[in-house]
Amino acid sequence: MLKGGMVMAEAPRFDIPPPGGVAWLEVSAEDSNGATGRARTGPLGLQIAPLAQSRAPYFFKGARLRGTRCVWSASTVSGAELLRVARGGISPQLDNAVHLLVRIEAAGSVFEPTLAPGRGTLRLIDAADEINEQFMTNTHLFTLNVPLAGVGLEAAAIGDMIGQSYEISAFQEALLRSAVALLLTGGDEVSRPASLIGVDRYLCAMTGLLLRTVVSSPTAEPEQLESVRARTDAIIYEQASDPLLTPATIAAQLNISLRQLYRAFNRTESPAARIRRRRLERAAELLSARTPQPQVERVAQECGFASAEYFSRAFRREFGISPRAYRSAHRDGSVARSSP
Repeated sequence: MLKGGMVMAEAPRFDIPPPGGVAWLEVSAEDSNGATGRARTGPLGLQIAPLAQSRAPYFFKGARLRGTRCVWSASTVSGAELLRVARGGISPQLDNAVHLLVRIEAAGSVFEPTLAPGRGTLRLIDAADEINEQFMTNTHLFTLNVPLAGVGLEAAAIGDMIGQSYEISAFQEALLRSAVALLLTGGDEVSRPASLIGVDRYLCAMTGLLLRTVVSSPTAEPEQLESVRARTDAIIYEQASDPLLTPATIAAQLNISLRQLYRAFNRTESPAARIRRRRLERAAELLSARTPQPQVERVAQECGFASAEYFSRAFRREFGISPRAYRSAHRDGSVARSSP
């Protein structure tokens, strides 16, 4: 960028990496951006800036990993504040996503292999709310963005948690720190197209476990409902490629009524939506992993879709790209990776 004939360095930016990629950001008072600059960081649309009148050194060093639909980040921050103005036009229901922000007061870098336990809090962030987080001392910061449907909790229960702070337990801290290894190693194992769905499932499962353990449910969930959900998910995983699989056939296999089946999934992702999601995930795996890559029509048939037209519409809604474009992108990416 030119200004007055001089080359000016742009402020550091925590870029959104491609699916399976890891992006790093490191800023401090020693940067050209210095103690007056502000850098965009994190998947929550935050900006980081030095904390006024703070004696702590100002720095931020972090990394973020993007799956197909999930984003995970870990950072070490000190003497700084993270800001975001209130944003209009975003659904109060988190825009169909769950946004977690966890901060743990601890010494050293978040990327050190062994760390003493710290004291921390977890917050569920509304996508539209203003954020102002201050870091007086060395702090480990974690953020998670995952689809609401993938967490496995009722939307109403998640909505009740928005804006509240919960103390992090040693178990929850261990969950977060175990996932830091994904940022450090990354590599081909994570960036392979067939691995991206697994990354999403891992991050969604971790988010769900964090939320389930951060607060105690006032009443225990009936075991029979949990059993119905678990057995339904197993049937869907094994039989989703069968075009005749429907909620009604699942209910028949479980020897329960269709009403009972839907009652078990009340206020969460329905059985029909779960069948569709599983078929789309399998289609994404086939489109990206085969050589030579298959025809879209053949993938639709193998994954249980009644027509290629419906498959294409559903695939675009889920991944924001057509099946053919998805296939081409991974084909071109494979060529690029294999080139010297």
